[in-house]
Amino acid sequence: MSSRSSCRRNSFLRRIFVPIFTFGLLLYIIVYLWQFAYTDVDRNIIRHQLEEMIHNKASKQACKQPNLPVFSQEMMNFVRYVPPIDCSKATPNWVTCENYECHISHDIIMQKGPITCSFTDIIRLGDSRFSEGDTKKSDSMYRMEASDVVKVDCHAANDAWNGVLTTTRYDQHVWDRTGWEYTDEEGLKMNVLIFAIDSISRNTMIRKLPKTYKYLTEQLGALVLEGYNIIGDGTPQALTPMLTGKTELELPETRKRVKGASYVDIYPFIWNDYRKNGYVTGYLEEGADIGTYTFRLKGFNVQPTDHYGRTYYLSSAGFFKKSPQMCAGSTPKHKVMLDFVKSFFNVYKSRPKFMFAFQADLSHDNYNLIGAADLDYVDFLQSLHNSGALNNTLLITMADHGHRFAEIRNTFQGKLEERLPFFSFTFPPWFKTKYKRAYDNFKGNLKTLVTPFDIHATLKSVLHLGSLEKANLSERSLSLFSHIPQERGCAQAFIEPHWCACLDWQPVDLTLPVVERLAAAFTNILNNYTSVVRNQCETLSIGSVFWVNKLTPNDNLIKFKNSKDNDGFVPDLTGNTQISTMLYQIKLKLFPGAGIFEATLIHNLDQDVFTVKEEDISRINVYGTQPWCIATTHPNLRKFCYCKQQN
Repeated sequence: MSSRSSCRRNSFLRRIFVPIFTFGLLLYIIVYLWQFAYTDVDRNIIRHQLEEMIHNKASKQACKQPNLPVFSQEMMNFVRYVPPIDCSKATPNWVTCENYECHISHDIIMQKGPITCSFTDIIRLGDSRFSEGDTKKSDSMYRMEASDVVKVDCHAANDAWNGVLTTTRYDQHVWDRTGWEYTDEEGLKMNVLIFAIDSISRNTMIRKLPKTYKYLTEQLGALVLEGYNIIGDGTPQALTPMLTGKTELELPETRKRVKGASYVDIYPFIWNDYRKNGYVTGYLEEGADIGTYTFRLKGFNVQPTDHYGRTYYLSSAGFFKKSPQMCAGSTPKHKVMLDFVKSFFNVYKSRPKFMFAFQADLSHDNYNLIGAADLDYVDFLQSLHNSGALNNTLLITMADHGHRFAEIRNTFQGKLEERLPFFSFTFPPWFKTKYKRAYDNFKGNLKTLVTPFDIHATLKSVLHLGSLEKANLSERSLSLFSHIPQERGCAQAFIEPHWCACLDWQPVDLTLPVVERLAAAFTNILNNYTSVVRNQCETLSIGSVFWVNKLTPNDNLIKFKNSKDNDGFVPDLTGNTQISTMLYQIKLKLFPGAGIFEATLIHNLDQDVFTVKEEDISRINVYGTQPWCIATTHPNLRKFCYCKQQN
C-alpha cells in the first residue's frame, strides 16, 4: 500500500471516528452528571425535550397541518346548545318495523282496541319514481319481503293512522349468493360500515358531538386521521374519489344538463367490488332532493346496492309534513337510518356486509343542530358494540368536509376546518394482533397527509390486503395499511393549492395595488361566466375585499441550484430561481346579492394575466332563490347569478 493511500485512509478514519468518539464521550459525561444534577421530575422534562428535539430534527414531514384550537373564543361564539329532537307531540306511530318485520304496537291496541292495518309495498322504479305493490291486511304483524319500504294504513273503531316505514327486508336471493367463502383469501374478512355525517370538521366533531367523539376514541379505540384533507368542493368531490378512486372529471359524463349523459351506474363504485366478493351491500342517504348523485347528476338507473334507502326518503316525504320538525311521525328522522343500519347487521348477521350510510339533514345547513343527535349516536354505537356487530367490523366514522355555508365558515379558521373533516377508523379487537404490521402502519399514517383517494385504496385493501411496504409517492391512491412517507405533500397527493390546508399562505396588505387588480380580475371572470345569460343575470361589481393571501415559496426552493457534493447531501443555495406564476387566495363580497366568494387565482407574471379555474371558486354564503331565473336552464351558474327580477 502506498504512503499516499495510507494517509488517505488515516485521514478518512480521523474524519469519521474522531467526531463519533467525541460525541460519545460528551453523551457519557452528560448522562453521568445527570444523575446528580436533576430530580426525577427534571429528568422527565429533559427527556421529553430531547425526544422532541430528536423527533423534530428527524422528521421529514412535508405537510404540517395547522394547529387549530378547538375551543377558541372566536369559534365558541358560534356554538349554541341544541336539545335532543322532541317528537313527543306527534301521534305515536301505531306500527314499528325492525329486522324485516313490522308489528302493530301492543300499547296502541290497549288504548284503541282492535286494529287492522293494510301494508302496501313501495316498489322502486328509478331514482325519481316508485309504485305501489301488493297490499296485505293484518291485525298483528307484516313481514317485509318484496321491499324495504311499506305504506301502512291502520284503522281502529274510532281512529286511524298512516305512515311510510322502512327496515331491512330478508332477501333469500341475497342470502344465497353471499358468504365468507366467496371472499378473497388475501382479504381481511371483516364487515365494513361507513357512517358519514355531512359538514363536520374534526374540531366540530369535538365541539358538537363530544359524547360521540369520546365514546368512539375512548371506548371503541377509534383512530382519527389528523392529516385527512379534502380535494374539492362539496359532497360529490369528497365521496366520488373515495367510492370510485376517480374524480368526476375522470369518469364518464353523468350531468343531467348534458345531452347523452349516462346514469351514474357507469361509475366503478367500491360496493360493486364488495358484492363480487360475497358481501351484502347497502347505501343509505338522507335528503332525496339534494342527493349526492341525483341533484346535479342523473342518479342510478338500476338499484346500486342490495339495500338502497332512496325510495323510502322519496315516498315518505309527503306523509310526515304534519310531523314536528325533524321527525318522521313520532321518531326523529335521523334515528330511522340508525335503526335501518342495526337491522341490516341483524338480518344478515352471519354474512359479509358493506354499508355506506350518509346523514345530512341535521348538519348540512345548520352548524349547531347536529348536537341534538349526540346521545342518539352514542346509543347507536353502544347498540352495535353490545350486539357484537363490531367484533368483526371495520367502522369508519367520517364527514365529507367541514361547514361550507354556516357563519363560522367566514372566519379564517372556519375556512381551514372546511378542508379538514372528521375521519376515523375503528378496527375489531383482533385486528391489531392478527395484522400487527398493517395496524402499525395505519397508526403511523395518522398525521400524514391523506385524501379520499387513499380511503378508496384502503377499502380495496380490505378485500385484498396487498403490500405493506413503503408506499410509492408517485401513485395517487395509497393504502393506509402501507407505510406512507411523511415527505408527501399536496402536489404528490393531487390536492390543488386552493384546497390544501398545509400550504404556507402569507397575508397581503389590502392597501397594495395587487389587491384591487385581483378583485377586478375575479369579478370580470364571474361576469364572463354569466354573459351568456346577461338578459337574466345582473353584472356583478366589487363590494368589499375581506382578505388576500399569497402563497410564498420556500426560500431554499428558490435558492437551490444543485448539490455541492457527488452524493447529493450538501445543497448549493447560490441559485436564484425565477418565479413565473404567483398564487393568491381572495375573499370578497360582490353586489348585487351580497355574494361572498373565495377563490384561488393564478398570476402569470410573464404575461401579467390573472386566471382562475371554476372549481377553485367557492360561494360561501347561501344564494337561496337569487338565481331562480336560470336554476333549471343553467344550474352550473347558480352561485354566480343574481337574477334581474327577484321573486
